[in-house]
Amino acid sequence: MLKLFSENSRFRSYMVFEILSSIGGGIFAIFMIWAIHAQYQNPFYTGLAGFMFAVMTIANFLVGPFVDRHSKVTLLRVTCLVKFGVLSLVLVTSLTYLPGVWFLLLMIFIFSAATLVSNPATTAYLPQIVEGEDLLKANSLLNVVASIAGIGVFVVILLLVDGGLGAIYGISAGTMLMACIASVFLRSGVKSEVQAEKGSTKTYFAELKEGLLFAKRGALLFLIIAFVSQDLAASIAYVNVPMLVQVHTGEAFSYFVLLGVAILGSVLGSVVIGILGQKFNTWTILFVCFVLAGVSRIIFVSIIADDFTRSLFVHAFYICVGAAVGILFETLTQKLPPKRLVARISTIVASLMGLSSAFGALLGGIMGTLIPDIDMIFVIQGVSYIAIGFFLCLLKPIRELPNMNDVALTEDE
Repeated sequence: MLKLFSENSRFRSYMVFEILSSIGGGIFAIFMIWAIHAQYQNPFYTGLAGFMFAVMTIANFLVGPFVDRHSKVTLLRVTCLVKFGVLSLVLVTSLTYLPGVWFLLLMIFIFSAATLVSNPATTAYLPQIVEGEDLLKANSLLNVVASIAGIGVFVVILLLVDGGLGAIYGISAGTMLMACIASVFLRSGVKSEVQAEKGSTKTYFAELKEGLLFAKRGALLFLIIAFVSQDLAASIAYVNVPMLVQVHTGEAFSYFVLLGVAILGSVLGSVVIGILGQKFNTWTILFVCFVLAGVSRIIFVSIIADDFTRSLFVHAFYICVGAAVGILFETLTQKLPPKRLVARISTIVASLMGLSSAFGALLGGIMGTLIPDIDMIFVIQGVSYIAIGFFLCLLKPIRELPNMNDVALTEDE
């Protein structure tokens, strides 16, 4: 991997850009939920913030033809500039007066719209600058960078959490500015960009329709239902985490510690599924992970008030099994469909996840306002996860899924 970094200047430039943009955008994405909660103490507003972060993902299936027709380098530069503009506006308003919630929600929406375009542009750009045999190495190295960036975001927030909103907004905007400068050094790859031909949009939507029909078959349909339901429950709980932490600890610091532990748990989950995914039946892993995630969520909310330190270990375990089962699902959506439909299935799943996340965040805001005991929301999440686990293990198409090593790529028909 290091050889790839040292010998491929295009990839090296992209790596620098990715680190800076991930840190700048990560600080904004992580901190805004807490910032809105801290200003207004209203779960409905944090729900709206979560909705704004997720709602644009619903349009994931619409941006494919647009990204196909334009230079990926140009799209990365423009979206990075838009994100910097959003962060700068938030910084300036926070230094002059306390920004209103609707202004902040609008900024989140614009930031999410830019991310909607930059994510598929990134996916399409990497194969242009890295040869096919090196793609796995490149993706592995980028995953390592993503983890490092996440830890960097966590450390920066912990250091600045007592310095007020302006300090964190300033670091986020400054880092995104450096990402904009780094984007100047991005170059089209050794493989020339091929612009979409006439009729490609029609082909794209024809394949999307075919992918939708394939997704309605057997095990894949049930997997999508299960994970969309999981995402819905997770989004309901996520927007209520700031209020949960405030009720039980009364400290902003505790909220960011939870986020840092979540990063470590996610890395651990990636390692665990890489080992266990090869040793047990797929349906067994799905069932056990969902049940353990549900049980650990209930335990977490029952002990956080009495022993915050011990609750961190439970939270890390919850994130670990959640990350593991998420990676398993992503792998199955890549292996079960025909090769030519993998990208379209991924687009469909991303749009459905965006819909569940947006609706879940909005519903979570309403539930956080109406339910007097905030703990109950997380108990409901845990019970939902357990129910999903039993739902999957009772389905014959799921139980017939083989060990992950034996799930062969479906050839094009």
